[in-house]
Amino acid sequence: MFYFRIDRVRFLDNGGIKSGLFFGHDFAQVKFLSFVTRSDQSVPDLDDWVRTNDPAAKKSALQTLVADVLSTRALTEVDRVQDNVPVSFGDTGLILYEAEEIPEAFTWTFLAIRSSRDVREAAGDVNDVLSEPDFGSFATSVFSLIKAGSTLANPAYAAAIEVAKFVAQVGARRLMKKGDRQLGAVTVSFIRPEHYPQGIRESHDVHDMTGNMFFDYSIFGYKRALPVIQKKKPTSRRKRRR
Repeated sequence: MFYFRIDRVRFLDNGGIKSGLFFGHDFAQVKFLSFVTRSDQSVPDLDDWVRTNDPAAKKSALQTLVADVLSTRALTEVDRVQDNVPVSFGDTGLILYEAEEIPEAFTWTFLAIRSSRDVREAAGDVNDVLSEPDFGSFATSVFSLIKAGSTLANPAYAAAIEVAKFVAQVGARRLMKKGDRQLGAVTVSFIRPEHYPQGIRESHDVHDMTGNMFFDYSIFGYKRALPVIQKKKPTSRRKRRR
């Protein structure tokens, strides 16, 4: 089994408008969007994708990639977030991703948004993502990345990471209205032999790419023990007395 969880977050600035005349506390509603991309996840046959000139076939392959990304999506929200005050997800943390097998490598994409909208606004499906105005140009860039796959160890993995980042930004835009803002962003990759060789890793007060968010996370993986089947001892037959 494999579990990836977030334990705590902290924001230097919660995105509120500060005023010298403001008394009391400035609270924010914060939405979190999380996606996990595995290096071994199933993806379309990219060789066929590169060779084909059929737009429908290319769109179908992208639909599969987007669907795979959406299957790992985790949405949550926290109210009353203050500047520089840690937000704890309980004593056991919040599981963002779990799987039966420990992945050899994975990439985590995570966004924090100050927003008063319902977190379900970010829960679009595949068609919602594909209908985004800038999806066409994004698809072209992904296609170019795959064509240059000879310079990448795993072009399918690289393409899936880009799709995850695009889908995360789509969700963030759906959550934001006037006055809202992105408070934090993370895209980080983990490799099993280097980062969790024994299946366990804990990190505390890690800063994100914006410098505004700090977070604690945990990795816990283990192999399930096979059930022990005890053989039945043969029953000895007693000799009948004559």
